[in-house]
Amino acid sequence: MRTRRTGALLLFGLTLSACAGPATRVSPVAAPVPAAEQAEATITANDMYARIAFLADDALRGRNTPSPGLEVAAAYIASEFRRMGLEPAGDNGTYLQRYPFITRVLDTEAAAVELRAGDTRTTLTYAVDTYVSPGQPATAESQVVYAGSIIDPAHGDALRGRVVAISAPDAFDRTFRAQVARARAIATAAGARALLVVLGPSASQGDIARQASAAASTRAIQPEVPVAFVRRDQAVAAFRAAGSDLAALEARSASAPVAVDGLTVTVTAPFRDTDHRPPNVAAVLPGSDPALRDTYIVLSAHFDHVGVGAPDATGDSIYNGADDDASGTAGILEVAEAFASLPVPPRRSLLFLAVSGEEKGLLGSRWFSDNPTVPIEAIVANVNLDMIGRNAPDSIVVIGQEFSSMGPLVQRIATERPDLGLTVAEDIWPEENFFFRSDHFNFARKEIPALFFFAGVHEDYHRPSDHVEKIDTDKAARITRLVYWLTSALANDPQPPQWTGEGLERVRQLTQ
Repeated sequence: MRTRRTGALLLFGLTLSACAGPATRVSPVAAPVPAAEQAEATITANDMYARIAFLADDALRGRNTPSPGLEVAAAYIASEFRRMGLEPAGDNGTYLQRYPFITRVLDTEAAAVELRAGDTRTTLTYAVDTYVSPGQPATAESQVVYAGSIIDPAHGDALRGRVVAISAPDAFDRTFRAQVARARAIATAAGARALLVVLGPSASQGDIARQASAAASTRAIQPEVPVAFVRRDQAVAAFRAAGSDLAALEARSASAPVAVDGLTVTVTAPFRDTDHRPPNVAAVLPGSDPALRDTYIVLSAHFDHVGVGAPDATGDSIYNGADDDASGTAGILEVAEAFASLPVPPRRSLLFLAVSGEEKGLLGSRWFSDNPTVPIEAIVANVNLDMIGRNAPDSIVVIGQEFSSMGPLVQRIATERPDLGLTVAEDIWPEENFFFRSDHFNFARKEIPALFFFAGVHEDYHRPSDHVEKIDTDKAARITRLVYWLTSALANDPQPPQWTGEGLERVRQLTQ
C-alpha cells in the first residue's frame, strides 16, 4: 500500500456543504460572440490532473460503494457544483440522491461445508477446499441432484428441496459469474435448498482463497439460496463415495437432473445484513430559453471504483481508479464549469450527474433513471464519460453513434474542430459488450438517445496501478472539450436528437 498526496484531502476535511442550497446566480446578460470559446478554454489538462488526483488519492481508498471514501468524493463533487452556482438536483433540495444498498457480510469463522456419503463425512477446509456465498436459509441440508453445467428451468420440480450441483467453467471470468448467477436464480425459483458449484480443475488454493475473500461481503439484492463452491477433487471423491461418477454425469447429453441420493450436503453460511444509502450527485444549470428550459441534456460519469483489494507485487492494495472513472468524473466537472462561466446559459437545461455503484452493476444510474429528479420524459439525451484518459492520444471511441442523430453530430463537430486532434471511432470492441457496461445503458433502456465516450481498457484496468500519473491529461482535456461542443450543439438545437428507425429497434433488443 502506497502513501500519496493526502494533504489536500486533509485540508478539504469535512467543511463541504453537500446538502446546502444553491449559490446565488448572476442574472444572465447577452453573450458576446467569443463567449463559447472562452468557456471552452477553461477546460485544461492541469485542471483535469488536479481533479483526478483528488479523486484517486490513497486517502479515498478506492471509492468503493459504499465507503467513507465514496462519501468524501460525493462531498467534493457537490461542493464544486455549488461553487459553480449550479442548482441542486438531488433529494430534498440537496445535491445528493441516495439509494438503497444492502450489504451481506458472511461470518467466515462459522461458515462450513460438509459432504456426507454413507459413513464418509468430510468437513471441507474453508478458503482452501471451499468458499460460500451466503443466502437464505443460513443453514441448508439436503441430498444432491446433479443438473449439469447449465440448469434447464423446465426441470424445476426435480430441484425442489434439494442441494443442486452444477459444474462450473474452468476460469473465474465473466462466463463463470454469469453461469453461476443464472443457476442460482433458477435454483431459488425452483425451491432448492442450496446450490453446489463444482469448480474447474485449474482452480488453485490461491484462487479459492481470493474468491473466499471477495465473497465474504456481497450485495443482497433479493432472497436467494446459499452457494457452496467446492474444489473439484473433493467433489469427485464425494460423488464416488456415494456411488456416482461425476465425470460420467458431466458427459451426459441429456438435460434432466440426476438425483445423487447417496450424497448429502450441509451448507452453513450465517450472515449479517446492513442497509446503506450511497449517493449520486446531481446538479442543474437551467436553460435560458423559456420554450426549452424544461428539457434536459444529462451528462453522466461514475465516481465510484472498487476500493481496497488484493495487493500487487509492490504491496499496493488501494485500487485508485484514476482512469476508471475519476477521469470521466473530472470531465463532467470541467464541462459544468465551462458552461457555468457563460454569460448566457444554453437554451436547454443541463443536468450533471455523478453516479456511484457503477462497479456493482450500474446501480446509481439505474436508480436515477427509475427515480429521476426531473421528469424522465424531459430528458432528451445522455452523454456518458467513462475512462477517457489512456491509450492512443489522437482517438476516442464513442459507442452508440449508429443508433441516433447524435452519431453524425459528434463526427461533424470533431471534423470542424481539428484543433482537438481527435478521430472519433465507433465501437471497435463489439465482442466485449461495452454497450452494457456503463451508465448510458440505463438511459438507453428508457429510450433516451445516448452516447458513451470511452478510450478503452488497459493493463492497469481494475488494478492498484491505475494512478493519476499514468493519465494522458492532455487527451482527457481534449475529449472533454469535444463533449463540451457536442453538449452545446444538443442544448441549443430546438430539435432534440432522434433515434434512427433501426437504431431504436436495436436498442430495444439490447435493453430488454
